[in-house]
Amino acid sequence: MATTNVDRIDDLEELFHHKLAQMYYTEQELVEALDEMAINASNDRMSEGFADHRDETRTHVQRLEEVFAALDRPAERREDPVLDALEQERATLEDAIEDDDMLNMAYLNAAMMTERIEMTSYEGLTTMANKIGYDNEIKKPLKSNHDEEESTYRELSAMETASDMKSLWDRLTPS
Repeated sequence: MATTNVDRIDDLEELFHHKLAQMYYTEQELVEALDEMAINASNDRMSEGFADHRDETRTHVQRLEEVFAALDRPAERREDPVLDALEQERATLEDAIEDDDMLNMAYLNAAMMTERIEMTSYEGLTTMANKIGYDNEIKKPLKSNHDEEESTYRELSAMETASDMKSLWDRLTPS
């Protein structure tokens, strides 16, 4: 269960833990969202990509659990209103879009937005970890997650110009 209220944050370590708990929530929620998108995407390449990233995201969750353990704190989920808003938008678009190709485009856009947010979150966590003076036991899992998010973003960007997406773009783009 995720917590929503925020107690007073008075130091950088408390802020780090708050943001870590939000990232833990985010990664767990994304496992479910990626599973749904893998099932619902009609483009085979996108469906496979979402399934692969779902599995990778499970590893991200495990790495965050390692960070909590290294901090000698229980793994805690804290709701993230940014992710919740993205998930709400995805659900709204799924209800509003009947065309499979258009839905694939909505998924591609949502995935790219989410990866950018995740990369920025991990960069912020790493910056705080460095400033606090945490060792590699804490910083390395964060860096590994960031690097994999960055790789996923590059893969998503490449899909925009992939040959199997050309017919989709041709159909959706006004001439």
